[in-house]
Amino acid sequence: MLKFAVMTTSSSLFNLICQCFRDDTIECCRFLDDVALSRAIYREDYHAILVDAATGIDATRAVFARRACYGDRRAPLIVIGAFADRDSIERAFEVGADDVVLSPIDQGELEVRTYQALRRFQSPPPLQSEDRAELGPYRLDRRTGTVLVDEREIRLTVREFAIAWLLFSRAGEYVSRRQIAGAIWSSTEDIVGRTLEQHIYKLRKKLGLNGASGVQLRTMYATDIASSCAMARRMPTPSSRG
Repeated sequence: MLKFAVMTTSSSLFNLICQCFRDDTIECCRFLDDVALSRAIYREDYHAILVDAATGIDATRAVFARRACYGDRRAPLIVIGAFADRDSIERAFEVGADDVVLSPIDQGELEVRTYQALRRFQSPPPLQSEDRAELGPYRLDRRTGTVLVDEREIRLTVREFAIAWLLFSRAGEYVSRRQIAGAIWSSTEDIVGRTLEQHIYKLRKKLGLNGASGVQLRTMYATDIASSCAMARRMPTPSSRG
């Protein structure tokens, strides 16, 4: 049986999607928000993910953020709904959508596009440059979940690698604790709390992100914003300061 995950707060849209796939071999499971959907995707295998555009298209939301961090994209993500303009449609693709179906929704079109997307996912695509991140002596491969430091492989857990990918793929930018918590745990910063700190500590230690290799993991704290982390190239200086 095929299982389709559907995220929408609209009962009418969910019913329409169910009517498109009335085959007894297909089960549509409804989720009201992206956190619940992301947690379900982590526990179970879904063959397709359909997201209502009205719920919001944002790279920081858990359902999209997870796709940017984890390489095991086993199901196509299809965004359904109305878009204000062409830029909005392009944005949906940029944050992780594999296809877009515009409103008013034609049931035949939705069915065809979903099955076409499923066929594309049946055979693994060739490794793309966006699945690799390089910074100094560090080489990350998202498809295999491996990290090389000076050509030496460093063993990381799945979550450690996901955090590393999130930081290395956005080198030079500060990534908030809230973004990390949502992308990696599909949860809030308050709930993750100490666990997030421990993962950052272990990652810093395992990869030697103290600047000695030319790359440093920096943490910024402020009273008016959540703390955040960033990967940065450490430039050599004539002298060091205590």
